[in-house]
Amino acid sequence: MAMVLRLILLTGLAMALAGCSKLFFYPMEPWVQNPENQGLSYEDVVLIHPRGLRLHGWWLPAAGDGHVRGTVYFLHGNAQNISTHLASVQWLPEQGYNVFLLDYRGYGLSEGKPKLPAVFDDVQLGLDWLRNAKSAEGPLTVFGQSLGGAMAATVLGDAENQGAADCVVLEAAFASYRGITNDVMKGSWLLWPLRWLVLPGMPGTDLDPESRIAGVAPTPLLVMHSEDDPIIPYDHGKRLFAAASEPKTFQRLRGGHIESTRDPSVQQRIVDFLQHNGCAAPAPAPPARDDGMDGLAPLPLPPAPTGNNGYRF
Repeated sequence: MAMVLRLILLTGLAMALAGCSKLFFYPMEPWVQNPENQGLSYEDVVLIHPRGLRLHGWWLPAAGDGHVRGTVYFLHGNAQNISTHLASVQWLPEQGYNVFLLDYRGYGLSEGKPKLPAVFDDVQLGLDWLRNAKSAEGPLTVFGQSLGGAMAATVLGDAENQGAADCVVLEAAFASYRGITNDVMKGSWLLWPLRWLVLPGMPGTDLDPESRIAGVAPTPLLVMHSEDDPIIPYDHGKRLFAAASEPKTFQRLRGGHIESTRDPSVQQRIVDFLQHNGCAAPAPAPPARDDGMDGLAPLPLPPAPTGNNGYRF
């Protein structure tokens, strides 16, 4: 009798999970903080979906001397909301970058319920807004972490979005929706026998980041993944990189899932990538001087650096 009940339970669970992309989403409505708590200026942004859905985000203006080097469109992972993912990008305004953080439907103040493929429309809406309303804010970089990175690859790989971004940075993204679902279910004795029922209901391979990422080219792409990632296996990052077209760069990381951007050396790695790939607008030339000081000898250059100047990962 106990075996029969267990089979009934497993069958019911399988029916509930089959075709349910909600497995990817764990939204949270309340904020744990806002940018002001971190000493950042910000504006609330509300985008209206063509069907009337209201999506909320934060606009963090570039800080410093007023020179804007570019804009970063940040797509967070599958859990909580932008208030818990702020730490991943709160360092960018000081580097001269505007940042736009978007909460997908059902997250934070955004209306609706998250599901695939509908959430791709949310990513597209933010991209369209930045390309139009914020087109004068310098080069546009799309930075996605985990699920946000996977969705960025899917959306930007669409032929209609070719050239929509000037640079793309993906951290801890997975290569396949069915593949990561399979990896998660294999780790649970309860879910493992249900894979054959659940996997066919996940988004098809034509929407997989692995299938779409080649379409990101010729936009420069940086793929980062930690060897120690306990959530998205390192192999997913390598597969994504292998499927991408040039120009592309892979950066091996160490540490937990989407924790790397709190390390100053990783922050500098991203900034360097943007600078070397045309995603950092140069500062305007200073006004010409005519103060009678042209005859002064120039200051000597500092000594060249020595030793290993590589990044610490």
